[in-house]
Amino acid sequence: MSILDMSFIGLLSGAILFLLFGIFFLFLSLSTKRKWKIMVSRRVKNKKKRKRIKFLSHRLEKQKKKQFRTSLIFFFLVLLTAGSAAYSRYYQLTNLTADDADSLAKGYYFVGELEKQLKAIDNGANAEKTSKNMRDLSTQLTSVANRNASQGMSVEGQKMLNRHFTMTRNLGINISGQDAGKLEDPAYRESYLKDIQKVVTSQKKVFKEFDVNESALQQKK
Repeated sequence: MSILDMSFIGLLSGAILFLLFGIFFLFLSLSTKRKWKIMVSRRVKNKKKRKRIKFLSHRLEKQKKKQFRTSLIFFFLVLLTAGSAAYSRYYQLTNLTADDADSLAKGYYFVGELEKQLKAIDNGANAEKTSKNMRDLSTQLTSVANRNASQGMSVEGQKMLNRHFTMTRNLGINISGQDAGKLEDPAYRESYLKDIQKVVTSQKKVFKEFDVNESALQQKK
């Protein structure tokens, strides 16, 4: 269970508990108010009794006000904790978990490196060495994309992220089967670059959906 899950459950439980306390003290306040009304409506001739009733009614009135204030405090805490629980749940639905964000960041790096390796061949890089580098990168890419989106987020968010992970994983599997001979063929390189661009396009959609700062990721490369 994630921290956000525990926060949501804890805040929601707190809101329910505060609500029960608020209702309890409100009931006490109303009950005390009825007793106070009965007492102040009593008419007695005995001076001592009148003084005693006045003292008791004054104490009941203070007690009633205190109970009512306490109930208001608990109702305020209900609003505070319920609002915090709602925000916690909204944040969870619309934001990436640390694990999902980490997989996306690593995938972004590996995809970028694969693209660089392919383009380096056009600039005279050794195809054999490049082939080995790309196999290593594609293996790592497949590994980081071999996951499902966290279930705490919205259904639509999960679908988008799972599609991206699947596409990224397939790219890694596809490129891991290349060899130096294929890389020397411009047609193969172009095919791989097109597949990479599809993943890059998917990345941009995911980054936009979850408000990921791509510039920050570029600086970490």
